[in-house]
Order: sequence, then structure tokens, then C-alpha cells
Amino acid sequence: MGELEDLKHKVTQQQEIINGLERILRLNEEELSNATTIIQMYDRISDFARLEQMDAQNTVRASEQASNMSRDELIGAFDKIKALEEANRKLREEADKLREQSSS
Repeated sequence: MGELEDLKHKVTQQQEIINGLERILRLNEEELSNATTIIQMYDRISDFARLEQMDAQNTVRASEQASNMSRDELIGAFDKIKALEEANRKLREEADKLREQSSS
């Protein structure tokens, strides 16, 4: 009976080892699942950051375009003012000539 007891003991030990290995395997599977979830979260965060960066770049571009348009409009306004001032100067000159002619 000693051999039978030894065999039972060995089988029990092997079963305990198998159970332990199965628990380790389940833990590894859970860890892998957690790692996959973490990777997916990092991917989402990365995508969000990329979108935010693109939005920020678009905002900067839009601001630059608005600034350029404002600058162009301002330059155009100054050009119109100069043209109007020149036209007013010519009108004053003509008005002065007409006064001179009418007073003579």
C-alpha cells in the first residue's frame, strides 16, 4: 500500500501544480486583457490629442488668414483714403482757381 499512497501523493502534488499553473495562466490572461485595454485607452488618447492638435493648427491658420484679410482690408482702406485725399486736393485746387477767376 505504500506505493499506492506514494502514487496518490504524487498525483495530488501534480494536480496542485496543474491548478497553480492554471491560476497563473488565468492571471496572465487577465493581465493581457488589462494591457490590451490600456493600449486601447492610450490609442484613444493619442487620437484625441492628434485631433486637438489638428484643431489648434486649423485655429492658428484661420487666425492667420483673418489677420491677413484684415491687413489687406486695412491696406485697401489706406489706399482709398490716399486716393480720396488726392481727389480732395485736386478739388480744392480747382475751387481755388475758380475763386481766383471769379474775383478777377
